[in-house]
Amino acid sequence: MTILHAAALQFPITMNGADNLAALEALLAPLPRGTLAVAPEGALSGYLPEPHFVTRIDQAATLRALDTLAALAAARGLHIVAGACVAEDGLWRNASFYFAPNGARARYDKINLAMSERGTFAAGDALPVFNTVIEGAPVRLAIQMCREIRYPEQWRVLAAKGAQVFAYVNNAIGSKTGHGLWRAHLISRAAETQRFIIGANNAAPDQTCPSVILAPSGEALDELPIGATAAATAALDLSEVSDWVIAQARADVVAVTDAHIKTAPDRVGAA
Repeated sequence: MTILHAAALQFPITMNGADNLAALEALLAPLPRGTLAVAPEGALSGYLPEPHFVTRIDQAATLRALDTLAALAAARGLHIVAGACVAEDGLWRNASFYFAPNGARARYDKINLAMSERGTFAAGDALPVFNTVIEGAPVRLAIQMCREIRYPEQWRVLAAKGAQVFAYVNNAIGSKTGHGLWRAHLISRAAETQRFIIGANNAAPDQTCPSVILAPSGEALDELPIGATAAATAALDLSEVSDWVIAQARADVVAVTDAHIKTAPDRVGAA
């Protein structure tokens, strides 16, 4: 039986990277070695749900923050996932970075961009599953970000590729769809894939998605109050991860239907 200690870190994400990093460090400090800790979207760079906010990002400070977090992971024996917006070769990417105590790094670039990000960010084009070793046990980790909660096919693909745990890196504030819908989406993604989710959101008064750790059953193992700066923590028994649901998916019918939809003529307005 593999037990994984997990933490979802909720704190305010501002455009001041130093303040963000200080808040992140404070929440990491009491966590036991071997914990997999997840921080919100844009935690190291700053993030705003509005076009062209990247002009306010201090790129040099963001790169330093990435190195600082890597050093913290090594010094404290933690596994850390945190979001950062980074510019490379003239393109902005909304990314999440994984840091292991042994110095290993991995990265996921958000593939389904928010409307406010389009025209500024380049979307990723891959859904990787990362092979990690946490406290001597192999763990397969996948990352999804913010509005990607709306696209269950992405989560199903990652589960089918062997992901056991999802780090959900989020910055959902001020959404008109409301807290109840976002929470329902999270529970659905956990239960339909039968995977653990460690979801961390920006702490704000108008926060519309909880920071929560979910079991493969959809049960909330720990959940934070809206707007609070705190860490949700739980011990995850990875033997609860199962393929029982996804193994019974009717891929034969779905694939045929999907192909038909893509090739069928547009019937809107037909008699």
